[in-house]
Amino acid sequence: MDTLLDQIKMSLDNNPNLNDDIRNKLFELTIVFHRKLPNISLVRLNERLKDVKISRMGKLERKGAYYYDVFKNEILFSKDLEGDYDIDNIFMKALLQMMTSTQSFTGFNSDDRLRALNLAYTEILANYMVGNEGVSDLEEEMLVTNLLSHIVGKDTMFNSYFSNNGEPIIRAMQEAEVGLYI
Repeated sequence: MDTLLDQIKMSLDNNPNLNDDIRNKLFELTIVFHRKLPNISLVRLNERLKDVKISRMGKLERKGAYYYDVFKNEILFSKDLEGDYDIDNIFMKALLQMMTSTQSFTGFNSDDRLRALNLAYTEILANYMVGNEGVSDLEEEMLVTNLLSHIVGKDTMFNSYFSNNGEPIIRAMQEAEVGLYI
């Protein structure tokens, strides 16, 4: 087994905030990710997994089926989460957000104008990794994201996501004159 994967397993095992089922699920999904995209660094994910917490959203919070709070390093699940959602897909989205988290945002969400695009791209990546046998709250956003990836370039989207830099996407859209201006 890869040395970093061993470290991730140890980080999960030492995290007092998780039960064994969640530890095993997160490790299993990390292996799936690493096999599909072995060149993406897992160092930041390893740091986040050391103390990530799992909680429930409050009754009045409207953030979808789950929400990853980058500030608290906490995965929050909706109290209304029914059996219609694919738990592997949800956890993969959370892992993607952890591995691309900075101190204040995830993925290429360095510019708030990219928020919906970032959420949809996270969903697309999770679908690529593990599929989705359940409900998606972002069907329309994923369609738009796929269309935009052809305009800005799939490599630009991918590299921007994993380098936490939305500027190349904004620049590509401006160059293509799709109406996003600073």
